[in-house]
Amino acid sequence: MKKMTLALSCGLLTVALQATTVWADPLYSLRGNVDVNEISEMIPNRRSMAVDGGIEVTFEDQPPVIPHGIDKTRITLNENSCLSCHGKAYSKTENAVEPPKSHYKTREGKKLKQISTGRYFCTQCHVPQAYTEALVDNDFKN
Repeated sequence: MKKMTLALSCGLLTVALQATTVWADPLYSLRGNVDVNEISEMIPNRRSMAVDGGIEVTFEDQPPVIPHGIDKTRITLNENSCLSCHGKAYSKTENAVEPPKSHYKTREGKKLKQISTGRYFCTQCHVPQAYTEALVDNDFKN
């Protein structure tokens, strides 16, 4: 009898938990209440920040943000236009920051003559900044 009561209680609890998710408030993304399968309104292009000398990082080990627009930047499997200014051969003449030595090493620490394939797609970590209002509230303190 105790086993049957326990099984019935567990069953009712499961049904109750599942029912609450049906009546819960919907969760919206930054796209608003547009369904994932629908086409949403394009986000307007914002004016990119252009900051001489770069933008200070806000926490240790943060990848530096990009202090200029990258609208015409191309990063494909065969081309990385970031390196036309930031590569070793051009950084001094272009007055651009050269990638750190860590970008010229494999995961195992072997030194390379070119950017590591794991670091080739710059915008995986480095992002441009724009003059715009925050999409969500943020109270981060450095």
